[in-house]
Amino acid sequence: MRKTVNLPLYDEFMDIFANHEIQNWQAKHFWEKMDMDKSSKVEQHRRLMYAGLRVLVKCHYLEVDVSQSTRKAFSYKETHRLENLREKFKKQKLEKVFLAKKIEFLGQIKDKENNINFIQTLLADDKTLEKYFIVHQQQLENDIRSINSNIKFMEDVLN
Repeated sequence: MRKTVNLPLYDEFMDIFANHEIQNWQAKHFWEKMDMDKSSKVEQHRRLMYAGLRVLVKCHYLEVDVSQSTRKAFSYKETHRLENLREKFKKQKLEKVFLAKKIEFLGQIKDKENNINFIQTLLADDKTLEKYFIVHQQQLENDIRSINSNIKFMEDVLN
């Protein structure tokens, strides 16, 4: 059975992991990236950062690089588990953004299809109007293809 472990400063650590590869980092490097010197609770945040580093080592997301560490400062490097976590985090973030965009795109497609149907209705009543609407209908169809291409691209990126 898995035990749930709370990671202090989770958001700050995830931001670091999303944007940086951890190789030969000391605690001071994490502290600099967290940019908490301006906070009123500097000592509390510093203790939480060290606690977070211990949790990350214990859970095998980081490991102490013994060859680079000194008596005064540990040197950390990421593990494959952290690489997997980074990929999972990136995928979740993209899924969230892409889902919102896909919903927007599907609405645009529906609107354009409604316009095409309206043109078809007009043309069914009077074929002589075709010369006035053919360019508009072609543009709507091209727009739909373009939007579908964007949707496919987003799906390909996620897979």
